[in-house]
Amino acid sequence: MVEKCSFSVGNLIDNKYNVVKHLGEGSFGLVYLVEDSRGKKYALKMLKFWEVPPQIREKLEQRFEMEYQTGLIDSPYLVRSHGRGRVSGNPYILMEFCPKGDLNKASNLSDFNLTSRQVLLGLKALHNNGKVHRDLKPENVLVKEDRSRSEERFSRNAETD
Repeated sequence: MVEKCSFSVGNLIDNKYNVVKHLGEGSFGLVYLVEDSRGKKYALKMLKFWEVPPQIREKLEQRFEMEYQTGLIDSPYLVRSHGRGRVSGNPYILMEFCPKGDLNKASNLSDFNLTSRQVLLGLKALHNNGKVHRDLKPENVLVKEDRSRSEERFSRNAETD
């Protein structure tokens, strides 16, 4: 059974993650900034199954599972998956939070060569693991807090093979 989920700041998702902020929404999903009981922050991406016709849920969930698995690839240039679950029949992925947002929103990224290199290293990690990113664009490249520690992470928000 799938039920509509709507969370506000202060709500608990799956009795584990406190909603700090609503980060965004797409055609099939919602993204929240959440924190666990220790105060560690994550991005939580949830599929909106209540808006999806039942006949396409299985295929959508398979792609979502592939996204989760891609986040388990050990690379500093990919956004890391930290867990997954289901709330009211709606699957979610708990992911590394990249506080500076995407390349469109990030400021002070003056080193084009470094940025390009890090994106290419993310693509290399994907390819070395049999994956192909099919939607490379600035909105799918996320930026961490500390550039000195290779904070630029390549998001697998888009479909991967």
